[in-house]
Amino acid sequence: MGTDEKIQTKVAKSNSLGARLVSERFHERLQFERYPIHDFVRREGIPQMKPGDKVLDAGSGRLPEQYLREEILATRASLTTLDLFAGEGVDVVGDVGKMHFEDGSFDVILCTQVLEHVPNPEEICQELFRVLRPGGVALITAPQSAWLHNMPYHFFHFTRIGLAQILENSGFTISKIEPQGGHFINLAIHLHYTVRVFEDHFSKRSRFARVLSKPLIIFWRVAFGLIFKSVALWVDQKISFEGNTQGWNFSVIKEKQPDPLDL
Repeated sequence: MGTDEKIQTKVAKSNSLGARLVSERFHERLQFERYPIHDFVRREGIPQMKPGDKVLDAGSGRLPEQYLREEILATRASLTTLDLFAGEGVDVVGDVGKMHFEDGSFDVILCTQVLEHVPNPEEICQELFRVLRPGGVALITAPQSAWLHNMPYHFFHFTRIGLAQILENSGFTISKIEPQGGHFINLAIHLHYTVRVFEDHFSKRSRFARVLSKPLIIFWRVAFGLIFKSVALWVDQKISFEGNTQGWNFSVIKEKQPDPLDL
């Protein structure tokens, strides 16, 4: 195992209002910013992991952000986490664009919601290609529509066409592309995010204004963080429109080169 076995691998459960009102499984499904990515990794990445395989989570974040850690370790693959910043659950502190691993070190690579935070995404993809073994699989995801976060490390958003071009230019062969939900999922995300806009606005106002804002924020959380999201989940399945998706999930492979003796 790439990390100290004493590290607590269980990510803390959410204490949000929605988590108290609905089942844990349905609450996870309503985490629109994360669920389409996690579901993609569960379907396309984790089944690829076998006992003894080496898995790299490139740009893993710290332990609370490693939501699929337990599921990956359950495959008995060896997980190595790499992030720019040190913290619990980070095995290697370093730049994803300058990794000190040998060529072809990993069987499976995860790089989820990282490329928007680097100034040189094509160089990052080239480096991921280098450390992936021939025949290996990489799952790479990135946003098309997202609010600014992790400032000042937020540089790009990606269309399906643009990200595909970067990955192919880096040497990868694309095997699957999926949107991270459609228009209604994206709409629900931004309506729910308005809570943060309110909180930021009223945090700079008087104490009286902050007290008066609490009913508005509670209403918004229930109306758009729970009720509208539940409706949007159903509508998004009925009316598919990927042009306004929140982002894209790619499964790519590093093709094996033919053996010269076989030519």
